[in-house]
Formats: sequence, C-alpha cells, structure tokens
Amino acid sequence: MIRPLFPALLALAAPLSAATPLADVTVQLTGLRNANGLVRVCLTNNQARFLQCEKVPGAVGRSLPAGQAARIHLGAVPPGTYALLVIHDENRDGRLNMTLGIPREGFGFSNNPAMRPRAPRWDEIRFAVPAGPVTQTIRVRYVL
Repeated sequence: MIRPLFPALLALAAPLSAATPLADVTVQLTGLRNANGLVRVCLTNNQARFLQCEKVPGAVGRSLPAGQAARIHLGAVPPGTYALLVIHDENRDGRLNMTLGIPREGFGFSNNPAMRPRAPRWDEIRFAVPAGPVTQTIRVRYVL
C-alpha cells in the first residue's frame, strides 16, 4: 500500500514555518563633524557589558569610512531589547580617545540620552527591536 506523501511533507515543514521572524536593524547617524576616519557601530543585548560592546560575543558591529556612514545597515537580529553604541574613530586607532576621562572623538548611543558626567545606564539607551525593519537615529556628539 502506498501512503500519501503530502502529510509527511507537512510534518517536515511545520518547524520551518514556526521559525522566529527576525528584525532588520538600520542606524541613521546625524551630527558627524567630518569625514575623517571610521565610524564604528555596535549593537548588543548584553546589559552588563554594553559599553564594551565590541568584546561581547554575539554583538553585531560594523565599521565604515566616516564619509559613507550616514546610514548603516546592521542586518537581521532576533527580536529583543538592545543598545547601540557609536564611536567616530577619527584617527582610526580602534578606540575612543580620551583626555582626563573626556572623549576627544565623537560618540553616541541609542535613544540619544542627555549628556552627563558619567556613561549612560542601560535603561537610558535600551530599545525594543520587534520583528521587521527598525531604524534607530543617533546623534553623534563631541565634547572637545
């Protein structure tokens, strides 16, 4: 007796249709003061280490020449709660240069928190990423 193949194919396809939809994250930057160096953008869901985003396993990062960095596509990530960190690495040395604890290069965070004499807290910069396209606009700021 030959069994119909259709029910077996449906059973195999069910897990594929139940896959979690992904979010497509794009970062729009404003306030870059020049086209020197690189812009580094990092997206993480690690609440404890969001300021060291580039060292967090699973973080999504991109580096682009500053002249091409007005809009940065980070790609697909699972929906959840994330934070974005942006550094304008004008001298391309791979870090945010500081003088007496004050940044000498541009920086920014998701939600554009108010500048304070401390780093922002997770709850100030976290944002929800639902399934589908998401754009986060970040103002790059300079202190010196």
